[in-house]
Amino acid sequence: MIALVIGGFVKINVFFYAVIVGMSTLFKVKRLSALTYPVGTVILFFSLTMASNFQEHLKEGLTIMPVLLFIPFHVVIPFTLLCIAFIKHRIKKQKRCSHHDGCSAFVCYPLLYVQLLPLFFYLL
Repeated sequence: MIALVIGGFVKINVFFYAVIVGMSTLFKVKRLSALTYPVGTVILFFSLTMASNFQEHLKEGLTIMPVLLFIPFHVVIPFTLLCIAFIKHRIKKQKRCSHHDGCSAFVCYPLLYVQLLPLFFYLL
């Protein structure tokens, strides 16, 4: 039981730190501590208002969150980034060389393999 509490504490702290660093980068704030209290207040507010009891929390986690978070973050965003990478690569290739010898994008751009892996694992 104590391992679950410690694991939850570490997980929450890592996510909280990631939000603080991301927001400081996004809004170009130099001191991370300037965002700690506002973000903590927003998280506290949402944690108190999201679910009033455990059953409602489970319902949201099993029905609403897969549609709102898991599908967009695991399918839509990687597929969109993959399409953008293909388009960028195609534009660079057209600017760089004018011949069409049938070069594959995977030969010239090996990062596409890395971008495809999460999509294939999710679809399996």
